[in-house]
Amino acid sequence: MLESKFFVAGSDYFGVKKRGRDIMESFQDAEIEIIDSDASNGAEAVKELRQFTEALQTVPLFAEKKFVWYRNVAFLENAGIGRSEEVLRWIEILQDLFEKIPEVGCLITAKTVDRRQKIIKWFLEYCHGEILDAPNRYQCERYVTEMVKRDNKEITPEALNQLLEQTGNDLAVIDHELEKLLLYTADKDDITEQDIDAITVDLREGGFFETVDAFFGDDIEVFWRGIRRHFSYQEDGRSLLVALQNRVRFIIQLRYLYENDGVENMSKSLLERLNAKYTDASHPKVRNIFSQNPWYLGKLLKIAKKCSLRAWIHFQAQLLGMMIELAKHYGHQRSVFERLYFQLKFMMHTLQAAATSDKEKAYENFAEN
Repeated sequence: MLESKFFVAGSDYFGVKKRGRDIMESFQDAEIEIIDSDASNGAEAVKELRQFTEALQTVPLFAEKKFVWYRNVAFLENAGIGRSEEVLRWIEILQDLFEKIPEVGCLITAKTVDRRQKIIKWFLEYCHGEILDAPNRYQCERYVTEMVKRDNKEITPEALNQLLEQTGNDLAVIDHELEKLLLYTADKDDITEQDIDAITVDLREGGFFETVDAFFGDDIEVFWRGIRRHFSYQEDGRSLLVALQNRVRFIIQLRYLYENDGVENMSKSLLERLNAKYTDASHPKVRNIFSQNPWYLGKLLKIAKKCSLRAWIHFQAQLLGMMIELAKHYGHQRSVFERLYFQLKFMMHTLQAAATSDKEKAYENFAEN
């Protein structure tokens, strides 16, 4: 066992990050260096591994010992990248180096990994290795209860149930909301349902509606408030992007009905007729709009009229490209999301302008730029 070498991974991202901080704090007398991983291909993974090995061998300037944290190692989550010949060669170099520098502390953290990979087995065998799986409901209940007791308080069973219903089994969100609750109830001995209603955020399904509405309604203040709230709980923006994609999916279908069936407004009877025309047993309702609320679809129809069908399909393709971009930059998704947001809004306004002028020419000008 390599005493000063640590490896922590797992689907419990909050637990992995917390455990990583605890390990780092145990090396408080050492000079600390952190390397954030962002590799999306073999070449970038090799570059990071080279940087990591160099950091391990660099003499500390301000302390007798050194500790290096290689954080959120992306290529360990992607078996394809991890199996490339050059990456495997650098992993072997790293393994040899670990044994040659026992005095240097280091930590490698990653999200979900395949325990069958040779390198993962090696980390677990020769380092202080841990795999932290996502917590279940019972573990979350115990965590909340212990944190509340630590603050000399109690939480009612009803309040505990409501809190976990709103947050799910996500310890990062639970911890964030619990911190707010403890401050809010500083002068009380117990936490009740009323406290949950007053101070916590409900992140159950549908929680992105306000943010997505703000995006298409040009309410930038509300949209950025939603973005800040989302990224204060987690680093992954893909769920928010999926909500945008789902909205555009409905808009594309509405635009088609507007262009091909002359649909100007929505009603229950109209939806029933359209459902009979377009739906059969091979097309489940979850994939179409005919089971949605007519009032909600009427709102989306107004948005759908702003751009052509071709433009909305292009917009959806851009969202797909944004998803790929986010996947390449895990750990830095907020900045990527912010940058791409302005690109998408510029595209939307360009395509909307095309609807009131020469559509094809304007669309081609945008595509070229």
